[in-house]
Parts: sequence; structure tokens; C-alpha cells
Amino acid sequence: MRTAFMTLCFLVSMGMSGQINSEHLEIGDRAPQITARDQNGKAINSKEILENEKILLVFYRGNWCPHCKKHLGELEKNLNALKEKGVFVLVVTPESEEKTRETQEKFKTSFSIVHDSGNQIMKDYKVAFEVNEVNVPNYYDKVTELVNEYNSETDKVLPVPATYLIGTDGKIEYVHYDPNYKNRSDISEIVNTL
Repeated sequence: MRTAFMTLCFLVSMGMSGQINSEHLEIGDRAPQITARDQNGKAINSKEILENEKILLVFYRGNWCPHCKKHLGELEKNLNALKEKGVFVLVVTPESEEKTRETQEKFKTSFSIVHDSGNQIMKDYKVAFEVNEVNVPNYYDKVTELVNEYNSETDKVLPVPATYLIGTDGKIEYVHYDPNYKNRSDISEIVNTL
């Protein structure tokens, strides 16, 4: 079952990548402000966080995605090292608030996970794309089922699983943006370059 699901995720991503806009935020761009509440109800305001810490901003599709789970595990594994280097980890997802809490419990994560209400953060950071029959012709029904189950919005949007490091000056210092969902930022490498 797991192998079949991973194959499904791969095939879905191959179909999606042709529809994803390659325009995204770049190093040196000003990072859009984020205000939200995390899975524990903590108020998140990126402007306030950046007064004292950098932000490592990671977008993930959902805890149904095996590559997302692995990436979140790497984040948690490197969380103390990131904190020691003055970095606040913020994870953004279209998953519902209930699913963000499920993700935290399931994977024992201790960083902030934010449900992206109205997909606004994903849109601001130019990582949002629509799951539709054009970019998912063979697996549209299954992906739609997963998105409907996990996301609270009804517009079938997922993010490119991008990573941004935002400096205390509010500008982007590092970008990992790849429409192929299997290619993720290397968290250990980010730690070593800080």
C-alpha cells in the first residue's frame, strides 16, 4: 500500500510540474509578512519574530505525503541546531488546523505549524498551485479526495514544497523552490551555512 501511494505521489507530481508557475520569490526579495496562529494557538507574526531571529519558512503539502513526512522529520532533527543559530522554524500548510495538530502529534514535532487560511501565505510567497484535471489527468480523483480530506479550503490548492530563509532585515537569504515534490531543501546544509 505504501509503495503504491508513493508511486501515486510521484505520478501526481510529474503531472503537476507542467502547470506550476516558475515565478517565485528570489534571494534579496522582501519577504511578505505572515500573521497567523500555529497548531497550539500561538500568535505568529513574522515581523515581530524577525526583530530577534531569522525565520526558516517551509511549505508542505500534507502529512499524507511521504516526502513531506521525511522533510518534517529532518526539520525536527535539526531544530535545536537551528535555534542555537538564531533561527525560528515556521512551517506552512493548506492542511486544516485539526490536521496540523495531528501532524504534530503523529511526528512529535515541536516547531510552529500554521494552517494557511485562504491559502494567502502560499499565494504571497508564490508557491500555490491548483490541483486540477489538466495537471493531474490520471489521478485527479484520488488527489482531490486527499486534498478534500486534509485541507479546509475548497479550492484544491497545494504548495510547491519550497523553503525560504528570511534574514532579520526581512529579506530572503536562501531559496529552495523545485516543482518536483521529491526534491527538498537539505536542512543539515542550511544549518552548516548559518
